[in-house]
Amino acid sequence: MLPQPTFPMMRAILLASLLAAVVPAQTQVTAPNIPVGQNVDRPFPGGIGRYQQWFAPNLFTGTILEPMRFEQIEFFGGSSQTSTAAQIDCELLIGHGKFSGVSGSFDSNWDTAPIVAKARAMVQLNATGAGGVAMTFPFTNKFTWDRVRPILIEVRVHGNSLSNQPFNYNFRGALASTGTARVYAGGSVGATSGTPLTGVGMVARFQARPGVVIGFGPAGCAGEGGFVPAASVVQVPSPGITWTHNLAQAASQRPCLWIIGDTNTAPFPVDLVNLLYGVPSTCFLTNNALNTVAAMTVGGGAGAGMASVPIALPATTSYVGVNVFTQWLVIDPLAPMGGLSLSNSHRCIVAPVGG
Repeated sequence: MLPQPTFPMMRAILLASLLAAVVPAQTQVTAPNIPVGQNVDRPFPGGIGRYQQWFAPNLFTGTILEPMRFEQIEFFGGSSQTSTAAQIDCELLIGHGKFSGVSGSFDSNWDTAPIVAKARAMVQLNATGAGGVAMTFPFTNKFTWDRVRPILIEVRVHGNSLSNQPFNYNFRGALASTGTARVYAGGSVGATSGTPLTGVGMVARFQARPGVVIGFGPAGCAGEGGFVPAASVVQVPSPGITWTHNLAQAASQRPCLWIIGDTNTAPFPVDLVNLLYGVPSTCFLTNNALNTVAAMTVGGGAGAGMASVPIALPATTSYVGVNVFTQWLVIDPLAPMGGLSLSNSHRCIVAPVGG
């Protein structure tokens, strides 16, 4: 068992923390943020149905300055209501959408597989005035936004406390916004297609929290047997936790290094084999390697090697918001290129206390 690297082993984070700004625990963004909202009555008052809404990334990038995790969404009452409060039997999914917007085919609108942010449950629809919070969805599973791609939400309405029938209720929305679009089908949560409308959708207030783990850069390069080592990060880093990094699919019984740096910008990525031997390869080092932790892979055979490094993060909060970049290097004489293999890489932003 390797000793847990502590304060001395994390000098990259602590040096970077000297320049870290104060990071708020939450950031709120209303999208689309239009001066005057129009009334929309889908999806929640429509009875049973399936709904998707697309949000352009530029609706968020002016306020959210780096990748963050979304942890809540709220919707607002429109200018007139003709219904009392109700319970909506629904679920909410969220993921990255496509830059092209939405088509009428629900499943084709995701750029990557979505997560279930709020599992199916009865959610309160409030009898609120204009601009009041009509519905709130705290996320059971936080969604990591990469600050590049559009955001897509999906609402599946399974029924309501009004005999599952449509009813009159207006939400604050947009009817001609350049930053949103929707597709809707009534009557079935399993509908495969619906009617798309560009510029139409509910106004939503998203709450985001600092701290992410995001993959970036080259996929890595193969070791013995042609297997590319696979790195994974168990938790989003935050003060006071043991932050665990795992390696799999490596060669067995090989020395390896967990590498951490504070930048992935030029000249990185660097072709390490080409740098060492003058032979071009796909073995790219993706960060400036301010610190390393040595380990040994265990397992039986090519592609079965594993290693783990636990990092005891200091309890101080001064480095919340700091970016660090991690990767694994395996010393492998049987690797196809240069006697080494490299894993995929991660960008990690330190979250506030509590994750």
